Amino acid sequence: MDNLFRFPTSRSKIRKNEARSVKLADRIIAYTLIRRNRKTVGLRINREGLTVSVPLQATLSSIEQVLHNKAGWVIGNLDAWKEKRIIQPKWCPNSTFWLLGDPYRLALTGLDKLQMVSQDNKVDQIQEIPSSLAVLTSCQVEKFVMAWYRKQAMAHMSERVALYADKLGVPLPRLRLSSARTRWGSCSSHGTVCLNWRLIQLPIPLVDYVVAHELSHLIEMNHSSAFWKVVESIYPDYRQAQVELKKIG
Repeated sequence: MDNLFRFPTSRSKIRKNEARSVKLADRIIAYTLIRRNRKTVGLRINREGLTVSVPLQATLSSIEQVLHNKAGWVIGNLDAWKEKRIIQPKWCPNSTFWLLGDPYRLALTGLDKLQMVSQDNKVDQIQEIPSSLAVLTSCQVEKFVMAWYRKQAMAHMSERVALYADKLGVPLPRLRLSSARTRWGSCSSHGTVCLNWRLIQLPIPLVDYVVAHELSHLIEMNHSSAFWKVVESIYPDYRQAQVELKKIG
């Protein structure tokens, strides 16, 4: 888990970000120090590395003491992230963009139209563009491709949510797309399911696992043995899917 301590509410204000490093178990560990209006120390590790959130007046010695106490956790999780397959797209015209596990590339036709073309030459048109855009910038690529990703994500995930809601015999929940950095999905007590748009890059079996997992919370709002029985009833191979998802960042 990324959270070892209680994190502040969203109203907490960031005062300062600082790049620092500390020696843990004979290794120099870089981290980002963030001072907030909070009472506890929080550690988070993701694709960007280690982030340490601390109270505004926390001393450097007290911060480093926490890091030394959690050295095994920090080093273990940093090493685990190095082994992950990062799926963050690179916003370049010649990049590969993954959709449900299949590679696509961006193509600009002679008719001033942007298209996404699959490896087997399946074409999905995005939109017409001004003829003056002979060369696309990274910002333009991100804008065009993200619009395509979100359209595809909503269409495919709506279909999978409907499928698994029917399997569970629950009302069709409201679906929202998220851009969370560390969560594939979530389910609120009000019945809203949030799915990370990045899921659309993964093969269907992994998308299905996340959908099955979140919809199971409509029956069991916890991770008890009863919850996992619900998951298994609609997605028997959930353990293998968990292993695969842990390899992806």
